[in-house]
Amino acid sequence: MIKKTALVALGLIALVLLAAEVIVPRYVTSPQQARERVIRQDLLTMRAVIGQYTLDKQKRPHTLEDLVTAGYLKNVPMDPTSGRTDTWIVECSKDPALPGIADIASAVGGTSNTGTPSCD
Repeated sequence: MIKKTALVALGLIALVLLAAEVIVPRYVTSPQQARERVIRQDLLTMRAVIGQYTLDKQKRPHTLEDLVTAGYLKNVPMDPTSGRTDTWIVECSKDPALPGIADIASAVGGTSNTGTPSCD
């Protein structure tokens, strides 16, 4: 009887460990994955804000600080990989009638600008 109970207990422990092995990694993310999620969310937000600024003002922002000054952002988001706010890469508009920031990207995996990114 004791052998059977011990065997059942060992079987249950093995089943719980197996379930933990399968389930836990899905909920636990690495710090790198967390930073990438923050970057994606920041990029979505800044792209939406750049678009809204352009629609409202009928001109594109020339710097990310323009978005802060105009009240569209509280502050320029910090890039979680560099810990800085001046490493975002801005893509300038090629349209001479509407100059300014057309898009934004993260400096992750690429070369960042030095100083404050702007389209002047």
